Amino acid sequence: MLKDTPSSGSSSPFASGAWSALDALTDPVALVDTRGGIRYVNRAWYRLAGDSEPGPRSHELAVSTPPDAMLEIRETDRLAMRAGIGEVITGRSARFDLELGTCVAADEEPRWFSLVVTPCPVDPEGGALVHLRDVTAQRKTESALRASEDGLLWAQEIGNMGNWDWDIPTGGLTWSDQIFRIFGYEPRKFDVSYQAFMGTIHPDDRDMVTVAVNKAVNERAPYSIEHRIVLPTGEVRVVHEQGKVFYSDSGTPLRMLGTVQDVTERRQSADTIHFQAVQLEQELAAREEAERARAALQDEVIRVQRALLEELSTPLIPIREDIVVLPLIGAIDARRADQMLETALHAAVAKQTRVVIIDITGVRQVDTHVANTLMRTAQALGLVGAEVVLTGIRSDVARTLVELDVPLTSLVVRGTLASGIAYATGQAGKRR
Repeated sequence: MLKDTPSSGSSSPFASGAWSALDALTDPVALVDTRGGIRYVNRAWYRLAGDSEPGPRSHELAVSTPPDAMLEIRETDRLAMRAGIGEVITGRSARFDLELGTCVAADEEPRWFSLVVTPCPVDPEGGALVHLRDVTAQRKTESALRASEDGLLWAQEIGNMGNWDWDIPTGGLTWSDQIFRIFGYEPRKFDVSYQAFMGTIHPDDRDMVTVAVNKAVNERAPYSIEHRIVLPTGEVRVVHEQGKVFYSDSGTPLRMLGTVQDVTERRQSADTIHFQAVQLEQELAAREEAERARAALQDEVIRVQRALLEELSTPLIPIREDIVVLPLIGAIDARRADQMLETALHAAVAKQTRVVIIDITGVRQVDTHVANTLMRTAQALGLVGAEVVLTGIRSDVARTLVELDVPLTSLVVRGTLASGIAYATGQAGKRR
């Protein structure tokens, strides 16, 4: 941070006492004369420059050296620092404060310092004291706090949720910005109070909310409730609220903190699902609980969808009673590889299939994983007496298989699906 500035080698009667006192400080301190030049810097200032032991070098510097010349700082800070020191020296200001950052290399972390300039009344020659304090840790803490606050605001906006703080004795209420939006107002454009909040609640739900709030405050009961609100436009929305009451040592309720979330869409979806579940129960003559029915229906839908997807991803097309085609399209991952193997083996064993044509025309990329999958399938089918015919090998696929050094001796290779079918029908005919 400091530049190497030569010493003047001069001495001063002031140095015998005040100099040693300044050297005892852990913060860097410099004394400037009435012209703004540095007369003295303490040991901490030298240590900031990386010189932990100044040794016999004089602490007094050339009179003409301005303090900003010893600092690697931005030019805007340099100009502000000179102007502020001038204000203090001339008496136009009793104090000058500035936060400045060091200029560092790209691989170094910046450091931040609080600069304070005040008059130096104990120096018979006048001038000012320049005091630096490292506030890097404080700056990082403040930056992290701001980031946390920004993250909280973003999370509330994404989740359509806000937080509130109710001063119970006064009735004062504080809302976060997102609550204003949930209730249909621009942030800070609505006079918030407990009475105003109750006025936003749907008339049919006010008694329910009042009872829940009173039980939470007076009986320390949990506060978690869903109710309707009416926006200024007349639109009705549903919100979920939960909160906690804080008490004084004597048991007097003081504050209640909580959150509110717009759950209108979720509530509508839940109502729709419940209605559908009831209809299903009536059709099946079942009297099970609605939640269990919805869960069972959802599991069944997921299972059927998965089964359909698996069947569509590895379809078997019969060519003849003992010949099937297994066309592959898209990417082949580990799950699909196992499924392809299971499907082919099932056809070979259960349906007495003798020839399985695997067509890879639609496979976007053939790598080591795909090649090994094909070889595993061919070997497994061979064990149950079926023959594999591989078709649809494009020029780029052939080049890849050669580069991967994939052995294809255990299966029959044909360029097109048509030629593969012709081969299969001829071979199957010979077995009859």
